[in-house]
Amino acid sequence: MENPVMNLQQRLQKLLDQYAADKIEIEELKKENTELKNANMQLMTQLEEYGKLRLQDDENYKAVIAERDELKKQHQELEQMLMGIESIADDAIGKIDDLFPMLEEND
Repeated sequence: MENPVMNLQQRLQKLLDQYAADKIEIEELKKENTELKNANMQLMTQLEEYGKLRLQDDENYKAVIAERDELKKQHQELEQMLMGIESIADDAIGKIDDLFPMLEEND
């Protein structure tokens, strides 16, 4: 039979060994946790920047669409003005053509 003091000493040594191993593992886990926190913060920062850029791109896109729509409107207005000018020019040409036969008859 083993001596109770020896048995107690062995148990105590096992507990101390386990405590030391657990303490080392806790330190490693703390270090890993810190690294993961840092990586997470970097990712969060990148996501925030991406969100800001995306919002800015959306605003730029809306501005470009609004400018395009305004240019389309101006184009249509200019086409209508041109058609009006063409109509006036056609009328003027018709009147001039009507005058030429009169001038030729007078000669």
